[in-house]
Amino acid sequence: MKNGGFKYKRKRMIVFSYEGKNNKTESIYFSNYQPSNESFILRMFSSGVNDPIKMIQSTKSKRKEYDYNAKEDLTFIFMDGDDDLEKIRLIHQLQKEQPRDIKIILTNPCFELWFLNHFVRTTKSFTNKELLEELSKYIPNYRKNQNYFNLLIDKETTAIANSIFQKTEQKANPNTDVVILFTNKIIKPK
Repeated sequence: MKNGGFKYKRKRMIVFSYEGKNNKTESIYFSNYQPSNESFILRMFSSGVNDPIKMIQSTKSKRKEYDYNAKEDLTFIFMDGDDDLEKIRLIHQLQKEQPRDIKIILTNPCFELWFLNHFVRTTKSFTNKELLEELSKYIPNYRKNQNYFNLLIDKETTAIANSIFQKTEQKANPNTDVVILFTNKIIKPK
């Protein structure tokens, strides 16, 4: 677009898409972050669905509203494995099939594993319920859709180390790809 002889360059975009309709846990947490590279802006939304295939479709559709450019922009789609081996296999297949601008961030069993990794190193497999019970030992009365950023930020280095350790164990549960955002310096605190 030209205005008075100047051409304005739009900022590149990082899109975060989350599972479900009422899920605010991830969006509340990540609202405390911004892209590490100042040439990017961050857009976040809930996909409205939980099915991995439908999440990808919903995310691609929603990105059009943002004037998304697959050659310049990045998309991260956050999916929970829910300790469901078939769902995890499907997500792994979908990860391989995506174009370079789309990264699926799988956490198994659920996103709260990233929170737990701020407090403890574990390779114990969890159901979603068991994970939330374990997290409540470190965040008393833990509830979804609350802002725990201030409680977690000073422990971010621990979460990164614990998540990397889990990856070296090569177990499906517990495991989180959220750590990629931090090791690749995609985001930083505001």
